[in-house]
Amino acid sequence: MGNNYRSIFKWGDPSHEEKLNKDLINYLKEKFKLSPSDLNEKYSPGIEEIKLKKISKLPPSIIKSFKRIVGDDNVIIDDYDRAYHSYGKFYLDLLKLRLGKIDSPPDAVIYPREENDIIKILKICNNKDIPITPFGGHSSVTRGVETPKGGISLDLTRYFNKIITINEINSTVTVQSGIYGPDLENYLNNYGDGYTCGHFPQSFEFSTVGGWVATRSAGQLSSGYGKIEDIVLSLKMISPIGIIESIDYPASALGPDIDQMIIGSEGCFGIITEVTLKIRRYLPKNRKLLSFIFKDYSNAITTLRKVSQGQFGSPYLFRLSDPEETDVSFRFKGKDNTLTDKILQILGYKPLKRCLMFASVEGDYDYTRLVSWKIKHIAKKAGGQYIGAYPTKQWLLQRYSSSYLRDPLMDLGIMTDTLETSCTWENILPLWFGVRNYIKERPNTICMTHISHCYENGANLYFIFLSPIKKEDPINDFSNFHAGIIDTIKKNHGSLSHHHGIGKLLAPWMSMEIGVKGIGLLQSIKDYIDPKGVMNPGKTLGLKG
Repeated sequence: MGNNYRSIFKWGDPSHEEKLNKDLINYLKEKFKLSPSDLNEKYSPGIEEIKLKKISKLPPSIIKSFKRIVGDDNVIIDDYDRAYHSYGKFYLDLLKLRLGKIDSPPDAVIYPREENDIIKILKICNNKDIPITPFGGHSSVTRGVETPKGGISLDLTRYFNKIITINEINSTVTVQSGIYGPDLENYLNNYGDGYTCGHFPQSFEFSTVGGWVATRSAGQLSSGYGKIEDIVLSLKMISPIGIIESIDYPASALGPDIDQMIIGSEGCFGIITEVTLKIRRYLPKNRKLLSFIFKDYSNAITTLRKVSQGQFGSPYLFRLSDPEETDVSFRFKGKDNTLTDKILQILGYKPLKRCLMFASVEGDYDYTRLVSWKIKHIAKKAGGQYIGAYPTKQWLLQRYSSSYLRDPLMDLGIMTDTLETSCTWENILPLWFGVRNYIKERPNTICMTHISHCYENGANLYFIFLSPIKKEDPINDFSNFHAGIIDTIKKNHGSLSHHHGIGKLLAPWMSMEIGVKGIGLLQSIKDYIDPKGVMNPGKTLGLKG
């Protein structure tokens, strides 16, 4: 694709240019009043050659020291690699790249080959006050990999990508942190009788185990398998004060859990190099896929809650689209005004009221049959119509490819981003109403919402908005609108994050979330483990340094 900004900000496979289908284009033309020029001329396509204004400020002697540790080919200071490691995949990151704005690139990108390399690199960085930021799959949406103070971007994907061991007796796998999701999952699926890690974030194809752990992520099947903090059994982290390593006990009462202090630390405490994870049997032949349509959102949410509190087992995928997301789905896929749509409307499943629910159950044959029957029974009592396996199957087929849509939408001058939160069951509807009302106050704005993770005590809400950007001032337009959504989430008692992490993006709200004393507790850990504040500085997690 060339040495240009587009090759950096594009999602996923650099050779894949997603095109919007006819139904989607027609919908967007109608909704946003797009002109022929909007459709034919890409907005800030980012095809210019990358030329950074800031040169590396590391002294040649320091560069030579790093090269002696990892080899010449593993210390990179060219413009392209430094630009690539400057941002993740947050909308504002992509917008700045389209505009050619890279204000604070790292001074060098280093690929360590082994743990001893990291120890030596950290020693130099600590002694010379050089910031160091761990880097994995390049898919952060919370500004977690940005380097506002320059320094080193430490990329673990080139060498720290190996499976160390599988223990079938203990049902565990130990891996290096730079391994990508598909590489781990494919290996497990084909090992012995077949296993799975069970962790499938939407960034699965382009994210690493280390990134999952560092951001405390969730996957699309986490209602059954658990979030990453439920899957991790032990880990190893190299910090400025040395190696911290835990043991893969199935459970313990060793005081505050050190693993849980490190999970979600986002590179502020050290560099995660090794992780031991739970694995389960891979039994795709037993998987049950279920799809339902409800007449209203409230009864659909009640179904989610009753299933989650039913004590008969858990669905693994459990996803509910609100009325607007359901309507957009019908429109995007050309399903509105079809014979099926007309029949559904006659039966009382009306546009902008009806809701789609997807579910899957995994595991033992008898288990999947029981849980599937229970879900159908509870859904039917709440007015949910079972519509077979096909809609859920189709959703699963596109669950990763949908991420590619953001690039062509941005080409049209449409800003689109996601925010996710969690809350208790009793607060789901008030939170949904409050955030939707704020988003819809912006003219010509689509607000799609779904619930994708359910627990006995509550669930998450995932908001997606689309709106034409103010092209005369795009950065401030987006930033102000986005900050207002976060304020509204907090005002309506939602969590600051459910599975994307905090990074530098949500850091200004962190003290509101955990309190000043909570921030002080985290800061005391950082001060001990990273006394000079070299690890991922720039207010990540709301911490100093």
